[in-house]
Formats: sequence, C-alpha cells, structure tokens
Amino acid sequence: MKSKETRSLLILLLTAAIWGLAFSAQRDAAGSLSPFTMGAWRYVIGTAVLAPIALLSDLRAGRRWQRELKRAFKPGVLIGLILLAASTLQQKGVELTSAGHAGFLTALYVVLVPILGRLFFGKTTSLGTWLALLLSVPALYLLCGTEEGFSLSAGDFYILLCAVFWALHILFTDRFAGDVSPMWLCAVQFGCCGLLCLLCSAALEGQRLSDVLPVLWQILYVGVFSTALGYTFQTVGQRDANPAHAAIVLSMESVFSALFGALLLGERMGLRALIGSGLMLTAVILSQLSAMKAEKENGHV
Repeated sequence: MKSKETRSLLILLLTAAIWGLAFSAQRDAAGSLSPFTMGAWRYVIGTAVLAPIALLSDLRAGRRWQRELKRAFKPGVLIGLILLAASTLQQKGVELTSAGHAGFLTALYVVLVPILGRLFFGKTTSLGTWLALLLSVPALYLLCGTEEGFSLSAGDFYILLCAVFWALHILFTDRFAGDVSPMWLCAVQFGCCGLLCLLCSAALEGQRLSDVLPVLWQILYVGVFSTALGYTFQTVGQRDANPAHAAIVLSMESVFSALFGALLLGERMGLRALIGSGLMLTAVILSQLSAMKAEKENGHV
C-alpha cells in the first residue's frame, strides 16, 4: 500500500473514532438539551469553525470565495434541510437508547445508500447490495428485539428513520460535491441547519443558557471536532484513499461508538446485541464492496 494511502486511511480511521465518540457526547448531552437546541449549538459552532477554513483555503488557492459560496448556496440549503431531519432524529433517538446501540443502527444508512440511489438517481446495484440488505434484517431483529421477540422502541424508531435521511444526505452530497466547493457545501448546509435548529429551539423548546453550561464540553466536541473537523478530515482523507478501503474504514464509526459508550458511559451489550452488531457491520462492509464493484464494472472508477 502506498504511503499516501496509508496516511489517508489513518486520517479516516481518526475520523471514524471522532464520529464514534460523538455518540457518547450526544448521549451525555441529551439529558440536558433538547434535540433542536443541541443541533443549534452544534451546527452554529461547526459553521463558525469551517467557514473561515473554507475562506482561507480559497484565498490561498487564488479562488474568488464569493463565487464559490454562491455556487454552493442552493445545493447547500437543500442538503441542510436533509441534515436537519437526520441529525434531529438521531439526537432524539440517542436520548432514548444507548450510544453503541444507536451507532450500529445508524450504520444501516450505508446499506440503504445504493438502494435509494437506484430509486432516486437510477444508479446500478449488484447482487451483493441486495444480500447486504437481507443480512441487515436479522441484524435489526437482534438489535431491536428482546428474548420475547422483536420490539421496536421509540429510540430505535427515531434512529432507523434518521438512517434513511443520512442515506439521502450521502446521495445528495455526492450529487453536488463534484460541481461546487466541498468545504463551502458543508459550511452552507451547517449554517442552514444551525439557523433552522435555532428557530425551532426558540419556538418549541425554550431552553435557557443555564441548561447549556453543564454539557458545554459535549457541545464543543460535536460542534468543533465531530462536525467541522470531522467532515474536513473526511474530505482530506478520501483524496488519496481507495474508495472501497475508505468506506470500510469509515464504517468503523459504529464500532467506536460501542467502545466509547462502554468506556465513558458504562454501557454494555448482551450477546444478542453483539451478534446483531456483527451482522450489521458485515452488511455494511458487503454493501460497500458491492457498490465499488458495480462502479468499476460501469467504468466509474
């Protein structure tokens, strides 16, 4: 493996760890902050960090930042609306279930991406894609069920619904990222999502500043590291990495979510959940490898 790809994969592994730890931070903050309030702080901070980075990047490269921002504005707002749904549902779900559980359920979005890509954009799928979807069914049964049988809790429902929106987020980001500045696309969607969360929080939740102070580090973590730096690291890491390798490394986010949930929050998974988690991770990896194979056969890689 080339040294550049090795460095890129290490950056992506760091990204997966950052995102995995974010589940614990979100879970910890859920007791004090409502979903829209958490989203408002998270994405306003993320925008405040990322927008100057995008600006400096354009100035150093001699690009007109105003033009780059204008080109990214419309797709950024559209993706920001999808991000609003995905992140709010995820935060509500994390409030009602464990960090590790939420991490593996959220990973379903990877399996859904090629399925929804076929539905919305006519993308090709392979046999492996459908096998991954079939494999995710017993994984969900084990993760959501109990000894008495399948039981979908409110937290599970919110997380599964958020996985659909994360899949749409990936698809629409992929659709526009090649046409506009990726950093401005992220900054605009974060700004849009943060503003809408702020308005919804003010109208519906009415939280006070005193609610924020006990979970300030969690807010700073998800705003600075998980949101702004995480997406930046992903962009940098994917430049020199094989896409299949990159996707598999990033899928380790779910493993890190369970690991940090155990270390920081004292969460424990039973045998049933561990088997379900293993099946879900296998489905995610199979889905990514199948998607890459389909793209190669169609001459896209």
